[in-house]
This record gives sequence, structure tokens and C-alpha cells, in this order.
Amino acid sequence: MNKIEFIDAVNKKFKNPDPHFFDQIEKYKNIIQEYDQKISLSNLVSNEKIYGEYFYESIIPYAKVDFKNDTKLLDIGSGSGIPGIVLKLLYPFISLTIIEATAKKANFMKLLVSELNLYNVTILNKRAEDIKSFEREQFDIVTSRAVAPLFAILELSTAYAKVGGLIIQPKSKNFNQELLEAKEIINKLDLQLINQDEFTSINNYFHHVFYFKKLKKTNELYPRSWSKIVKK
Repeated sequence: MNKIEFIDAVNKKFKNPDPHFFDQIEKYKNIIQEYDQKISLSNLVSNEKIYGEYFYESIIPYAKVDFKNDTKLLDIGSGSGIPGIVLKLLYPFISLTIIEATAKKANFMKLLVSELNLYNVTILNKRAEDIKSFEREQFDIVTSRAVAPLFAILELSTAYAKVGGLIIQPKSKNFNQELLEAKEIINKLDLQLINQDEFTSINNYFHHVFYFKKLKKTNELYPRSWSKIVKK
């Protein structure tokens, strides 16, 4: 996907993107290309890969989400900024928090925030399961991309979401199996699967998106330590 195709696709899929979005995304691309060679962020080199497989595909799952002026978004395991930073550029009025366990990636995103002059963005270099009491039930939307199996990422995510908030999880070809494996923790976390969507990537890979609603305050037992989570 080249730049012109990217601009066309975003304008078709998203309502009222910020007028500075495409200028900002170009700066973002240039920063990634510069730093990827220095610290091996994401193995992205070509413009086409960055526009298509990186930027565009990371935000397709959120095309139907109604982001409001007071929306508080949490992105867990954002890596070098997707989807959180791209969504912030699309909708600068949202408040964005990113949790990233790898220090070099967290530091890169702090640089991005500075270079792109973003406000209301917090980058936390920590593990998601190390949740503080004041972080619980704080976010309208919690999401992540390619971080962990569904059963694990739901446990990591749910305590951060407000009651009535959304947890959005994009998945690929094994989505049915992942949903089956997550059934027990979905019940324990008082989550309701309110919608499922699907799309085909620019390379014709099949993707699926789960949209969960949080029905009740999360039991303080969750999230457990990572070693306990993966044991189910």
C-alpha cells in the first residue's frame, strides 16, 4: 500500500480523521525508518509495508468505534506505537495510555510523543499484570495487538477497564479456538461478547475482532501473575 492508497483507504474507512493526520503519519513513518535501523524496533523498511501492514491494518478494527472527546484509551503492549499512537493521531482529542514492558520500545514511544507534539499521552514501562490500585477501572477502551492468547490478554486487560467499558481484541485465523479457550475466564471476569467483526488484510489474510463489554467491577484477584495466567 503506497501513500496515496493509504490516504484513500483511511478516508473511506474512518469518520472525520484529524486534518493533520496524514502529515503526522508521514513524520511517524520517517521516525520509524530512522530508529528501526538503530534499535531493531519492528523490522520495517519499505514505505509500502509501513503504510499497509503496519499503520493501516493496525487501525481497521477500530473503524466502527465511536471515539468521543473524553474517551480514555489504554493500549497494552504497543511495541513501537500501534495501534495506540496511530489512533491518537487520527483522534487527537482522546486520552491515550500505553503499557509497554520492553524499555527500548517504551523509550522510543516517549520520543515519538515528543517529536509529534502529542498531549494527553502517558507511556508506562511495566508489565500489565503489575497493576496499581489507582489504575483499576480507569479506561473506556482497553485494547492490544498480537500480545497474548485471548484468555491471557483478557485477564491482563479487564481490571483496567471501567464498568461498561469496551475491551477490543483483534485476532487472526485461530479466533474460534481462542474464544473457546477463553470461555472460563470470560465468565469469571464478568465480560459479555457484544460483537464480532471480520476483515481481510491487504495481503488477503483473514482477521477477526472481538468486542467485549465489562459488566461488573473486576475481582481484586485479577489479574494474577503471568505464571498463573498461562497455567489457566
